[in-house]
Amino acid sequence: MDSTDYEKQRYDAFAPEFEPEESAPLPLHLLRRTALWLGRRPVAGAGIRALRRAEYRALKSLGERLDRAGVSPADPLGNASSGGDSLPAQIFAELLDTSRGTDQEAIEQDFYVRLLRQLNPSQARILVLMADGSVWPMVHVNAGALPGIGSQRVLSYASSVGKEAGVLLRAQVPNFIAHMFSLGLISVGPEDKTLEPEYEILEAETLVRDAMAHIEDDLNQYSNIERCTIRLSEFGESLCAVVLPSGRR
Repeated sequence: MDSTDYEKQRYDAFAPEFEPEESAPLPLHLLRRTALWLGRRPVAGAGIRALRRAEYRALKSLGERLDRAGVSPADPLGNASSGGDSLPAQIFAELLDTSRGTDQEAIEQDFYVRLLRQLNPSQARILVLMADGSVWPMVHVNAGALPGIGSQRVLSYASSVGKEAGVLLRAQVPNFIAHMFSLGLISVGPEDKTLEPEYEILEAETLVRDAMAHIEDDLNQYSNIERCTIRLSEFGESLCAVVLPSGRR
């Protein structure tokens, strides 16, 4: 039997074959090393099976000693044991406990921490750039059966703000902005005519041109660019007021 097959076995699968023994079990590390050595030999089925039984006895004995000592086994995710509660139930209980707090400042800090954990470093750079209240061009690229009419969204939230913020994953900027919008950090507004040069530069970028080529060449439809603007929402501004030093806004 291959050693990898041995590693995948469940110890409790052999439990009915065992009988209580008076002698102390051998150390687990010695049993496992011996079993792995036998697993590389062509004729070792009986030996490995005997070692599995011995290892089960050792694990069972260890569990009984822990039970007598009142020690709970460690959670594989590093969380404290919570009896029969599942991990989702435990997390939900912790959220409810936190919601019962009366310290408004502590609750606010906890809220911002949980929110920031959902952002990546590139989104942090975008936040810093937009923290001064600036407005940025953003476009959606739509496909339609008629010129000037788009019924199918092909590219959303394309903006030059990622390039200006120094985001390296340029193709992911639309996803970053969409996520920030879903969190309420960014607000979307109508086209700003004063940003005409910026729109032209944005619409000449590879990401936008590729989307338009896909619509016209692969979908055999007309491409339509929908111009918008993005800026920080009031909530985004309040977050920046908390996390950024005044000199960086």
